[in-house]
Amino acid sequence: MIYEAVTLGIIIVFTLLSLRKNAVLYLSISFALIYFLEFFILYTEGFTGISKFYQIFSCKSSVADMGIFTAIYLHSLNPGHIFFNLLIFFLAGMPFERKIGSFRFTLIFLSTGVLANIGYAIFLHMLGIDSYLIGASGAIFGIMGAYLLLYPEEEITMFLGPVLMPRVKVKYAVLAMMAVEFAATFLWINDNVAHGAHVIGAVSGAVIGYFLRFYTPRQVKIRSTLNYELLESLADTGELKALLERIREEGDEIIQNAWIEEFFRKKYGDARWEGKNIISQGKKYRLRR
Repeated sequence: MIYEAVTLGIIIVFTLLSLRKNAVLYLSISFALIYFLEFFILYTEGFTGISKFYQIFSCKSSVADMGIFTAIYLHSLNPGHIFFNLLIFFLAGMPFERKIGSFRFTLIFLSTGVLANIGYAIFLHMLGIDSYLIGASGAIFGIMGAYLLLYPEEEITMFLGPVLMPRVKVKYAVLAMMAVEFAATFLWINDNVAHGAHVIGAVSGAVIGYFLRFYTPRQVKIRSTLNYELLESLADTGELKALLERIREEGDEIIQNAWIEEFFRKKYGDARWEGKNIISQGKKYRLRR
């Protein structure tokens, strides 16, 4: 019972923290802590104990089970599972979180992860398969699906197969990974990977991204006045002028703030918000009145 309580405590605490700031970091810490807890259970109680643990918290063939949520935080004992999930999570998740904010990022992560697990649970139930799903892959593909719809032209660092590509557009990176998962699902490749859950997560993220792209800006009013004169005086390159246009067009203050941070990073190399001011290279710029 103690292991179950500790697991739920880790999930609740770090998820609440991720809603406020540093979502990728806090969620990753929760994955790592539960991963080490799994090894501790295996060491103290053997395979019987770890099997019972997975049975409680994994996604199974019923949607009326907390496993559709808690399975996101679990990983198999194979270190490659959590390593590659965390690698892709940081590469794609951190730049996306900077653009949309930690709160929305966490909500997209959780909702797409749950939808991926629900789809997988229904799939298991329809086929009468007695199995379970663990891992954050469905939610991570959900993040990539939303990233694809909102910022397809952005450049990120990404592994495509065995190759590290330091500058690749989101649309190429995400579409390449999604193509592999669609193919694996269609060909029914049996490699102990829930490719179908990845597809459901990616599609769910894309749908959420579509909704945010076309509806959120019209519903959210910016409550403070932005100092465009300052930004115009600093926009001395084509890239900065293009970013300034994105800032002008954005109607959501959270996303607009992320674009402003990106503007100052391109200009001076670093940036962070402090109230209504941007701090860059130790200098304070008054952006909002």
